Amino acid sequence: MITINIDTKPRDLRKMVEKLGRTFTQNHKRAMRRAAAEGVNRINKRTTLGLDVNEQPFRPYSDSYKAFRKSKGRDTDKVKLIFTGRMRGALTSGLQGQDGLIFFSSRAESRKAAQNNRTRQFFGLNRGDTRAIRDVYFKGLRL
Repeated sequence: MITINIDTKPRDLRKMVEKLGRTFTQNHKRAMRRAAAEGVNRINKRTTLGLDVNEQPFRPYSDSYKAFRKSKGRDTDKVKLIFTGRMRGALTSGLQGQDGLIFFSSRAESRKAAQNNRTRQFFGLNRGDTRAIRDVYFKGLRL
């Protein structure tokens, strides 16, 4: 059996706890930024594949909208929620206090996303996304 004795003074412990607290705070913010960015990546990747939050194919475009897209030279066979790319380009992540956020950086694009999300739910995270984001967070949290 191996025994280790550690002799410390209360002053030394206080310094260690303070240092650990600072390290955790710095690592938490970095890890949370990375986790939120992973959420954006997963939403964009899934949407590009034409899948909703539940990983089901998006509802097809209406005939009138399909004709409009075709007249503008856009693809009509697979719903990817891209016309100009501005809405998906405005999807971003950041921190608010200690929490990670996924949001749209433009009010107009946010409105557009809300409208799209009513008919084709793309903005959200499923159980698999949540697990992947959690893994990215814990990996970035290393102390």
